[in-house]
Amino acid sequence: LYEVERLAELGGKKLHAKRNHINRFVENNPTWTYEEITPATLPECLEMDKEWYRRSMVREGLAEERDLGDEGIRVYGEVVAFTIGDRLSADTYDVHFEKAYGELQGAYAMINREFARQVRARHPEIKYLNREDDMGVEGLRKAKQSYYPDLMVEKHTAVMK
Repeated sequence: LYEVERLAELGGKKLHAKRNHINRFVENNPTWTYEEITPATLPECLEMDKEWYRRSMVREGLAEERDLGDEGIRVYGEVVAFTIGDRLSADTYDVHFEKAYGELQGAYAMINREFARQVRARHPEIKYLNREDDMGVEGLRKAKQSYYPDLMVEKHTAVMK
């Protein structure tokens, strides 16, 4: 779990590198925009998702259509990053996943920060973002730990007998 405020502002020494990545992204992509994913723009996100898979050769599914906090970033009119999440509890918002073109320096840091800012603006009662587990993927674990989680939630599995 991460405090929304900390991810939205990226203050302090520990997150200096994240701010630098975002600064490079803004310098290299001066026309970037952040916008809500709507039924009209969802097909572009699905196309970006296919291209992301083609580039990365990794496969995971898109969430089925439902009422989610879906946000994306465009550069020169093209979707280059998006994230999907929804409310988990009274004070926690769940980030199901983030997708960004890795070759765009700072794209992941930018979508993470902008989503945190959007959650903070729309849901001032939300204190935490749950960026979910790393599924045992070392690179994903490293990326999530680079934001210095405020709390690591122990994962449990229940089996009904």
